[in-house]
Formats: sequence, C-alpha cells, structure tokens
Amino acid sequence: MLLSIVAPMYNEELSIGEYIKQTISVLQQNFTSYELILVDDGSKDNSVAVAKQFAEKDSHIRIVQLSRNFGQEIATTAGLNHAKGDYVILMDSDLQNPPSMIPLFYQKIQEGYDVVYAERKERIGESFLKKFTSRLFYWVACKMTGFQLPRNAADFRIMTRTVVNALNSLRENNRYQVMLYAYVGFKSTSIPYDVPPRFAGETKYNYTRMFKTALDAILSFSSRPLRIISLVSVFISVISFAYAVFIFIQYMFVDNFVEGIASVLAFVAIMFALLFLFLALLSEYIGRIMIESKRRPLYFVRDEIHYTKTESEINKEKTGDH
Repeated sequence: MLLSIVAPMYNEELSIGEYIKQTISVLQQNFTSYELILVDDGSKDNSVAVAKQFAEKDSHIRIVQLSRNFGQEIATTAGLNHAKGDYVILMDSDLQNPPSMIPLFYQKIQEGYDVVYAERKERIGESFLKKFTSRLFYWVACKMTGFQLPRNAADFRIMTRTVVNALNSLRENNRYQVMLYAYVGFKSTSIPYDVPPRFAGETKYNYTRMFKTALDAILSFSSRPLRIISLVSVFISVISFAYAVFIFIQYMFVDNFVEGIASVLAFVAIMFALLFLFLALLSEYIGRIMIESKRRPLYFVRDEIHYTKTESEINKEKTGDH
C-alpha cells in the first residue's frame, strides 16, 4: 500500500527543513512504500530551495510548485490531485501537526474507517476573541448548511483513495475543505491530540483572512441565507402594509391627528439599512456565480520537482556497486 503525505507550504523557510527531517524519519521507520508531496503555494522566501536540497537526496520527496499564491485550500487541492497513494494524509508543514501521529492514523484507519482526523484537545495559546469567533463560526455554519461539523477537528487527517477521488471530483473555485469533507460524507472518526506551538515563523491566518474563509464556507455551501432574506422580506412587506393601513385609519377617523416625521424617518432608515444588507448578500452570491460560470482551472503548476534517482543511487550505478 502506497502512503501519500500532502503538505502545503507558504513561506516556511525556517521550518520546512525540520518538518521534512521529522516526517521522513517517521516514514522510514514505519513504512516501505510512501511519498511526501510538498505543495509550494507561491512562497516568496527560500522554502522551495530548502525543500529541493532534501528532494535531491531522497526520491520519495516531490515538490509541486504553483505559479502563484492561490491560498491553502487550492494548494491542498493540488496536493490531492497529485497524490498517488492508496491512503493520503493531509498535514501542515509548520510542525503544528506532529509527524509522530502518522503511524497512529494508519493504524486507526485499518479498523474500517474512511477518514480519521485529528481533534484538538485544547486551543492552547489562542486568544479569547479567536476562540469565541471560532465557536460562533461553527454554530452559524452548522445552522446555515445543515452539516454536522466537528468543532475542534483539524485538517490533519488520513483518507482512503475512495474519499480522495470523491474530493478530486469536486471542482468549484470557492473551496473550504472542512465543508467538502462534510459534503462527501463517508465513515469517519477522530484521534485527540495536543497542538504544539509553531516551530518557527508566524501564522498566516489573520482575522481578515479568517472572515473571508468563513464567508466562503457558508455562502458556497448553502442557499439558506437567500431563503432567510425571502422570509424577512415577506415579513417586512406585511408589517409595512399594516403600518400604512394603520396610519390611513388614524388620518381618516382620529380627530386632531398630528402628522409626525420622526417615526417615518426611523422606519425609512431601517428599511434602507435592511435593503442594502440584502443587496450586499445578493452581490456575494452573484459574484460566486460569475466565478464558477467561467470554469477556470483551479491552479497552474509552475514546476514539479521529483528526482527519480538520488545522487547516492547514481553513484552506485557508476561504480558498479549493486
């Protein structure tokens, strides 16, 4: 059985060398048939150069270099497209997904599961605001999409070839892997783990990027916000009509009826606020429809680096030492 490890990297010059060392060491000790696929998502530092030094010495390492930065979701998709294994493990290259868990994943999936994912015991080192927004996102996402999402699940997971083929068949541009996992389904279970601190560097996820990811996750996988808009619009229309009838009755039958402007202005302001909110949401959906309708490729590969024979193997052939 061939085991594929897929690890996107973006500006991980300080940690990618140590990640490769630890991962290859675990693979050598526990497996005979494996490949490590490093997907460079348009790094601007020397990440590729560092990884290439290891690839020159080990034919199990492959580097897929994308033409620019497409984002982690697309980089993950590229890795899944290039993986050849009967089992595929997704993990980060910053060592916050411990390579030592790879054998545990493989053992667990042999029990008959299709997916085994890592579940965080605690979100150590994260601020209260980040924890709160994370819980809020999962609550809203579950309500809007109808999917049951494990709240502390990481992208760190192992999948069978059947699951990988199912994910590869999904070609939408606005991708959020957690939702894609829930969409394709299959039998899954978890392994709890403690998230270690980053080996080096800083996280690439700021609040702006997190908000964009959350928006993509909800709007790309659910039409419920549009249904809510429809229901709210009908409700507001009924209330507005009833209010107009009430004002008309007062004007016709109430003596000394005082015409006021404050309530009218407040009502109009609320209506316009809701109107522009609805227009913004509709614009988001229309923008996604436009992107999907173009059917552009998800990514472009600048280069694929894979040394089928290492330097030591070539030297052996030259000296006749077989």
